[in-house]
Amino acid sequence: MSGGEKSLTALAFVFAIQRYMPSPFYAFDEVDMHLDGINVEKLSEMIQLQSKDTQFIVVSLRKPMIESANRTIGVTQKDKGITKVTGVKLRD
Repeated sequence: MSGGEKSLTALAFVFAIQRYMPSPFYAFDEVDMHLDGINVEKLSEMIQLQSKDTQFIVVSLRKPMIESANRTIGVTQKDKGITKVTGVKLRD
C-alpha cells in the first residue's frame, strides 16, 4: 500500500469509530501529507461534515485543507528562537 492508501485506511477507521463512539474533538497532525490533491479536498469536505458534531484540530501545510478551515492559526519562524503566531477567521 502507498502512503496515501495507508492514510485513507486509517482515516476511514477513525471516522467509523467517530460514528459509533464520538469524541468531543480530534487532533490530526499532517494527516493529509501523503494524499493527492483530490483526496485532500475530499478529506477536508469530510472533516467539514463531521465538524457539525465535534471539533477538529488539524495541522496541515496543504492549501485545500487550510482553505476549508473555519479558523486558522499560522506559525512561522523567521529567526532562530523567534516564532510568530497569527490567526485568521475565514468564515462566520
